[in-house]
Amino acid sequence: MVSADAFRDVMRHWASGVAVITMRSPDGPHGMTVNALLSVSLDPPTLLVVLARNGRTHGILEQAGRFTVNILSAGQRPLADRFTKRRRPGEEEFDGLDWHPSPGGAPVLAGGLAALDCLMTEQTLVADHALVIATVTHTHLPSAEGGPLVYAGRRYHALPQW
Repeated sequence: MVSADAFRDVMRHWASGVAVITMRSPDGPHGMTVNALLSVSLDPPTLLVVLARNGRTHGILEQAGRFTVNILSAGQRPLADRFTKRRRPGEEEFDGLDWHPSPGGAPVLAGGLAALDCLMTEQTLVADHALVIATVTHTHLPSAEGGPLVYAGRRYHALPQW
């Protein structure tokens, strides 16, 4: 069997985009940085996001049933860090952030390249993670400029605008 460390060492060579998924909870807005995200189908527009099944975000999403995928721009590394729990003690996720609700009610973060409003349609539990399938109900393309933020080699990188 391959160890988790060996698997992680190999997977660090795979580059992925960086997004923050956001949702509403009874306690207010919630978000988490993700890089396990992919397009599944164009008709209907469907995506898949992978979450730790014992994590707080998975539980909130199961209750909310809706979320927004905020695709981060190259200049939003601090935002990615904030939603990975790398924030100052006492700093709340949304303190001081500019955002507005999506048509489904989840936060759309300002400055991102794009956002997708999603309705969770199913999930499959695999090992310690949940594969969440969602239908995209609305898209948002702000006038943000720049390239995307990507993650590879266990760190963030900025791609140029194309």
